[in-house]
Amino acid sequence: MTTTSAPITPITPAQKQVAEHLISGLTTSEIAAEGHLLRTSVTAHIRALRRNLHCPPRSSHPVLVHALLLHRQIPPPSLAALRPSFAADEDQQRLMKALAEHSATAAIARAANIDPADVEHLTGDLVRAAGAANATQLVGWGHALGLLGTNGQGVPEASADREGAAR
Repeated sequence: MTTTSAPITPITPAQKQVAEHLISGLTTSEIAAEGHLLRTSVTAHIRALRRNLHCPPRSSHPVLVHALLLHRQIPPPSLAALRPSFAADEDQQRLMKALAEHSATAAIARAANIDPADVEHLTGDLVRAAGAANATQLVGWGHALGLLGTNGQGVPEASADREGAAR
């Protein structure tokens, strides 16, 4: 478990543009195409975002989006595309939180209290149930729904556990 008390470096306008595309579920290549940027430029912006927010260098996009929203660097996404019938049960909420806080499959499985072999399948089921493009967009919606980033009373969490960056 790693947390830091170092101040968060505010993101630049270019980084904010990349972050807003990321939170909507776009991949690095899609962000490059949408923003008329080189893929290497998008990758550099994502690397800088991780550094600014004290995320491990290889943390997943859902972990990065969680940090962006937790530290209020970008606003929560619109829920317009969320399936109206979507309501995450307790197990799904635990998996969503695990995806937001961990990058490694084993760490996600531990946090969600599921078998590591089931992480990919259950994540896919959850993404489809919500109508999200991927786990990154799902984490953004989790914040917008108030399921992530608060202590259950609408108060932001002090910090997120960023253990388990992809290796």
